[in-house]
Amino acid sequence: MATDETTAKPIPEVELPRSLIFTLDKIPEPWGIKDLESRFVYANSALVKLFNVKSRADIVGKFDHEIASKLTADNAVEFVRQDNQVISMKRDLITLELHPNAVDYPHIVRKLPFFNEDEECVGIIGYSKNLEVCSLNDYVKGSMPGSLILNPPDDLFSERECEILFFRLQGMSAKDISERLCCSTRTVENHLQIVYQKAGVNCLASLKEFCINKDYHRYLPKRFMTKLRINFDKKECQSI
Repeated sequence: MATDETTAKPIPEVELPRSLIFTLDKIPEPWGIKDLESRFVYANSALVKLFNVKSRADIVGKFDHEIASKLTADNAVEFVRQDNQVISMKRDLITLELHPNAVDYPHIVRKLPFFNEDEECVGIIGYSKNLEVCSLNDYVKGSMPGSLILNPPDDLFSERECEILFFRLQGMSAKDISERLCCSTRTVENHLQIVYQKAGVNCLASLKEFCINKDYHRYLPKRFMTKLRINFDKKECQSI
């Protein structure tokens, strides 16, 4: 059993019931389980396929940065940060993964704390689900991080402020944002003023830095999610 150097307490090991392994092996969606150090202890065949590696041996027992997969090559640090957030907060985290150099489709990943019979968090369990259609226009294409969260980092900004903030971080003007959200330019400017005040900044560069530190640059507002697609097209703003 490993020991946490900061507390000198033994780190609980992940024990996987055979029934759980048997069940996950039969599921067509990718599932994986990690220990508290973010080391994989289980991967089903669908996850092996998603990572585009030869076998489970290429995943199990390894950290993200040790897996020879394009999916983890440039994202290992972010994945571990997400794992630590799930472990520390003891709640799930939902992200939208956009990795065109690794997979041909976006997918939604949900990570949850994994508990043992003593109700101790001993790791992370997560699964991936394909997002069948994703439409990103030229305003955001290629300028967004590969891993987007679908639940807000905190309650500092209202959902409307998050929508406006999302587009402002892509470099869009108040006028362009108003066209995308079907509201007046003055409304957008007023919301932006409140956003700057709440963030305690007075320029876009400082706002971006604030959002990176708070993870708002990764948050995808709920309004942009429809049942089958992500939509940023102003022509369809009335339907979302």
